[in-house]
Amino acid sequence: MTKPVVAVAGGTGTLGTELIGALLDPRFRSKYKDVIVLTRNVDTPQVAKWEQQGLLAREYAANDGQSVLDALSGVDILVNTVASKDEGFKSQLAAAIASTSSSVQLYLPSEFGVDHYIHDFKHPEWDKKKAHFEAVRQRESLKVCRVFPGLFTDHSIGPWFGFDTKAAKYEFIGTGDTPVSFTSIADIGKAVANAIANIPVKDFPEALYLCGDSASPRQLAGLASANGATNAEPEILLLEYPAYKERVVADISLNPGWYLRFLMHEGKIDNKDRNDNELVNPGERLWKWKTVKDQVEALAQEP
Repeated sequence: MTKPVVAVAGGTGTLGTELIGALLDPRFRSKYKDVIVLTRNVDTPQVAKWEQQGLLAREYAANDGQSVLDALSGVDILVNTVASKDEGFKSQLAAAIASTSSSVQLYLPSEFGVDHYIHDFKHPEWDKKKAHFEAVRQRESLKVCRVFPGLFTDHSIGPWFGFDTKAAKYEFIGTGDTPVSFTSIADIGKAVANAIANIPVKDFPEALYLCGDSASPRQLAGLASANGATNAEPEILLLEYPAYKERVVADISLNPGWYLRFLMHEGKIDNKDRNDNELVNPGERLWKWKTVKDQVEALAQEP
């Protein structure tokens, strides 16, 4: 069987860097013919380091459709980790992928968060992702898979989500008892790398749900207290769910974090019972998922 050519757009960003590191891991690298990073600037120390490991780099001009199409030449599998703010490139990318001359057979768009397709409200950032998904799926020969890992373990346990572990203060929407799924950025990279290494394109699911670990906000508060993140008894404040949601949705804020807080209470960031962990990391034989306890303990060590 011919090995696929895999490309990563946005490979020099936080998630892209972890994904490329996983793709170059000997456990997965042997399954691909080539691994390519698509970037606006190939002359960087990081790209040079990857090239020494056998990575290929292709440069593109973000607002030049032909440049983007050329960068995709010969690519079988494309993973898009470009940040949401780079809408100009995403539009060009969608057009290039949808082109009949595109060689891309499997496309993983820049989702990598919550499953916003089940929301009962509009939000500019998530609406653009929906529009991008609809644009690329117009090509019948293209398989599209969205990856929904819940919240990033590395970035989600902080005051911005009501988890102030240093001050031992927690602010929950509703009861704080609803399970929430967390997956670390490194684990997302490994999960995607192994999935595209071992699942034939024709068998690839339309969505991959991940859950590195699951914990309710109240459980997080308990973990912080029990694992030394604070010596104080956690102080918990409960905000009324209906009023909070009504206020946030009416504001149409660009900050998705405010929405994610009430989505936690609604159970819409809970992949615990519907995840594909066994598909991408059976029995945790390839790696151990990072837990929220791991993250809380790391936070406790910070000055």
